Amino acid sequence: MTSGCVRLVAVAVTLIATLTTTAIAQEPVVRDSADYRQVLSANPLGLILLPWYNGEYERKVTEGVTLGLSGSRLPWGDGGGFYSVNAAFRYYPNGTTFKGFYLGPRIGLFWVSHPIVHYTDQGQDVVGIEEDRGPHLGLGFELGYAWLLGSEQHLSMSIGGGSTRVLNGEPIPVLRLVNIGWAF
Repeated sequence: MTSGCVRLVAVAVTLIATLTTTAIAQEPVVRDSADYRQVLSANPLGLILLPWYNGEYERKVTEGVTLGLSGSRLPWGDGGGFYSVNAAFRYYPNGTTFKGFYLGPRIGLFWVSHPIVHYTDQGQDVVGIEEDRGPHLGLGFELGYAWLLGSEQHLSMSIGGGSTRVLNGEPIPVLRLVNIGWAF
């Protein structure tokens, strides 16, 4: 593993341990998530650790079931990048939407672009950007844990992971270091 990967894993493990311990230590609150119909969230740590942008909208369908839409962008340093648009179905087994353990399938479209590089005697020259025959359809599965925090329980935090299989390619990991959002 490179030192960058080790640092990323160390930060993720520390965040998960800290957030889990903090959430368990909180006093129960009287407000129920039944009052909220949707959550809008993003990953602020992606902006700090990597130039990784993502956002998500999750809407309650029934108590314990939600549908979500998300998009993400991870640019490479050389002009290429990874882009995705996904829809997710989430089931909360405890019956409380936006709180607790969740799992479910996801479907999405994925694009990958990478530079066209020609090697010369002086090194490499980036000639242009080549799209990787996208969009690619992918099917996957995710699981995670979500909290509603604060006295009014508007502040949403969630962590999770999973994998998506691109139908004509390799699996893509789904990683949610921490998404922070607002329930309304």
